[in-house]
Amino acid sequence: MVRREVPVLVLAGGRGTRLAAVTDLPKPLIPVRGRPFVTYLLEALYRQRFTRVVMLTGYAGDLFESVLESARLSADLAFLKEIDLTFLREEQPLGTAGALRQALPHVPSTALVLNGDSYCQVDLAALERLRAERKASFCLAAVRVPDAGDYGGLVLGPDDRVTGFAEKGTAGEAWINGGAYCLARRFLEEALRDGPASLENDVLPGWIQRDAVWALRTGGYFRDIGTPERLARAEAEFPPPDLA
Repeated sequence: MVRREVPVLVLAGGRGTRLAAVTDLPKPLIPVRGRPFVTYLLEALYRQRFTRVVMLTGYAGDLFESVLESARLSADLAFLKEIDLTFLREEQPLGTAGALRQALPHVPSTALVLNGDSYCQVDLAALERLRAERKASFCLAAVRVPDAGDYGGLVLGPDDRVTGFAEKGTAGEAWINGGAYCLARRFLEEALRDGPASLENDVLPGWIQRDAVWALRTGGYFRDIGTPERLARAEAEFPPPDLA
């Protein structure tokens, strides 16, 4: 297998307060159909030949290494032995932007980023090509959902440039941020500052006024596990279509 050299940063530091009544595990480690949720993301990366992965952990970060090392021993998850995993734990909550800034030493020129608590079926090589073709600092995967009320929608121009972000609470079918990104190192250097911050709320709304951000529209499967109801749907639906 010819491996792709672009590193993948997996955002896995959140507490998951809406799931506190269900589990005290970090969301990416919650079992779905008998295996940690994040292993579905890692399998999708492996199938697309991305095998350099940096797990950006925070809450209960010590569990990630032990859980994933144990998972490597499973015959059903043998692909994990082909993943080069690095664990980078934040000492205090940094938010998604702060965690990415801390990962700067692991990004030579370009990186892919995935939210560790959602699954977005997307061609990551195409997302990487879009960033290169547009000479952009930041690109994201856009997913069409039937009800964007709990997510907040994307405002896209005719050329798929991101021109705005709709606030949560606006119900109806819309394109949303799929939680899969390709960014240039200069985005980490110029857009992000040391300390806690949210990529989605604190950084990107201002950044699109300064520099073009482009979307890759995907009709692929999308599921996040941020609430007990969505976790239950994942349990009923998984494995995702591209991994079945």
